[in-house]
Amino acid sequence: MRINSINLHARVVGSVEEYGFSYKFDSGLNIITGHNSSGKSTIISCIYYCLGMEQLLGGNRNLILDKSIAREFDHKGKTYIITESRAELEISHNNRTAILKRYIKNDTNDNKNKIIINENGNVSSYLVHTTGDHDRASGFYNWLTLFLGIKLPKTYSENTDQVKHLYLQNIFPCALIEQTKGWSDFFAQMPNFGIKDAKQKLIEFLLNLESLENEFKKDILIQEEKNIKSTWRKKYERIDGLASEHGFILKGINSDLASNDLSNISMSSLSKISDDKKQWVNIEKELTELDSKLTSTIKNIKEKNSLLTPRLIKNSQERLQSEIALINRQLRTLNIERNSEKQKIEEYKESINKLNIEIERLDSALKLDSFLPEDKTPSLCPLCDHELNIESRLNITNSKMNFRDSIAFLKSQRNLYLSYISKHNELDLKFDNISSYLVNEISLKKNEIKNLRKDISSFEDSTLRTDILTELTTSQKIDQYKKLLLSFKAIKTDLKDLVVEFTKLKDEKTSLRTSDERDNVKIAFFLKKFKALLGQEYFNYTSNHINHIAIQNKPPSRLLPVVITGRDTQTIRLSSSASDFIRVQWAFYLTLLDTSINHPGFLILDEPGQHAMNVESMVALLTYSASSKKQIIMCISKDTKDKSNTANLNKILAKLEGQQKYKIIDIDPLEQKCVGSR
Repeated sequence: MRINSINLHARVVGSVEEYGFSYKFDSGLNIITGHNSSGKSTIISCIYYCLGMEQLLGGNRNLILDKSIAREFDHKGKTYIITESRAELEISHNNRTAILKRYIKNDTNDNKNKIIINENGNVSSYLVHTTGDHDRASGFYNWLTLFLGIKLPKTYSENTDQVKHLYLQNIFPCALIEQTKGWSDFFAQMPNFGIKDAKQKLIEFLLNLESLENEFKKDILIQEEKNIKSTWRKKYERIDGLASEHGFILKGINSDLASNDLSNISMSSLSKISDDKKQWVNIEKELTELDSKLTSTIKNIKEKNSLLTPRLIKNSQERLQSEIALINRQLRTLNIERNSEKQKIEEYKESINKLNIEIERLDSALKLDSFLPEDKTPSLCPLCDHELNIESRLNITNSKMNFRDSIAFLKSQRNLYLSYISKHNELDLKFDNISSYLVNEISLKKNEIKNLRKDISSFEDSTLRTDILTELTTSQKIDQYKKLLLSFKAIKTDLKDLVVEFTKLKDEKTSLRTSDERDNVKIAFFLKKFKALLGQEYFNYTSNHINHIAIQNKPPSRLLPVVITGRDTQTIRLSSSASDFIRVQWAFYLTLLDTSINHPGFLILDEPGQHAMNVESMVALLTYSASSKKQIIMCISKDTKDKSNTANLNKILAKLEGQQKYKIIDIDPLEQKCVGSR
């Protein structure tokens, strides 16, 4: 994309004359110059505004634009009050040209969220900073994306599971570097929008790295894996709960999805301990035995021939009482275990509260310690030269790293307790199910004893109550167990499907390479060009040896310049002088401009001569920029208060004239502000 012109139209109180400014730009290097506070940044802010990028300027939207274009301005010794103002930006890309008009001040505030576009005489209005401005046909950013011919990549939100696109506001920080905060870091003014690793995503997009698509695919697979695990957990808890309600245990299936395969799920069963406590009996065998028992009982009732005799009835009573006593012991043991677990949980909660207090104390100490200078506390007595610090005498270190290690250790303890508490909720539900089952078994056996007693008193009756009760309870159990078995088979089928899906996801994740050889070739090419600009031939970076500078496709500072010395890796911002870091940013942004196929195609640098930059470096910057085939717009002041070798435009041009082609846009040749009569 190329910027052809920027215009401001302003109406004022008490005059029919139109005020404002109008500036045209060429391809290649354009230098906007003027004295300090003459309005260079004001002109640039109008470009931002027409592109819907005022967020990159920071601050309150109503205060971003200078008062000289929004409220009032001085011209030839007189102050004018603005009644209406608008900015118009002409841009072109490939064979398309469009004029973007946006109101700054008028009677209708809604117009501030509207950009009017005139393309070949066709005028349309588009919405900006409103819902749908990126994806609707009426959205301005959607129009601009199509105009630029780029496809915004997808990514995942940092804190939610929502799929997002990189927004244009995430793309344009590579092309728009504003004067104040813009030089503090790479893409310093980029809004986050909750996008994970937004800066790295931008570089991946600009360099057209395959890892961007792979990372998104990986994010999708991770999300699908979360969904599968969640479904698995619900189904597992469902069948496990149903089994324990009926006195069965789910055998052969692990609660952790990753620990299962098709074989162990196929071999899984619902089982319980046999009545003689000697073996496990699965639900199918239990149903077979119950069917046999029911058949025998019904036959006895029909033949009016109970197998029970008074002695057998008495033996049955004793057996049932013994079983009730055993179940009561199991119930008491269960309640003891349950109370013990509850007591542990209360202790864990108390420990968590203590850990929170300790973590907060250490965190506060760490923060307070960071404000103190390293040599604030004297280590030796000024009179006798004895060590004052007991930790030093005992060879105990009390460093910030110790604070951090302690905090990390305490947090890991807290997480362990929280994990116990979370698991307890599942265990408590199992306690409920087993307890209900045991209580129900006691009730059934007591009813059976009651009927046995009645049978003894009326033994002459042809049909005994015990037989009838046995028929009813056995039929009821058979129905319950059949329903349980059907549920188990259905859920087992679902669990098999989930294992297949999970295995497929693991294979897909394994096959995804976050970085392949093609990406490494692109990164190496970018790094070579970037380091060349930092060398003596161009910007003469001296804070570190050029060979120690790297751009890695792995943390820390993935895809951003770092300095590697031995085993130590540090961001280049922290290991460079202030002026050298500015040189690094020149090289970085210019290399992106020259090598990226997804770049907007232009670069605006507002006051690139930060931190008392010397003349030689500025000459190198302008020389290289003038030779670029891309459009570069710079704002450079005419003057400086520094009398040393600090760069200003006159000194720079004195060394640049006749060497390169560039356009000078002097906005105050008569020492007037940029806003004036049109």
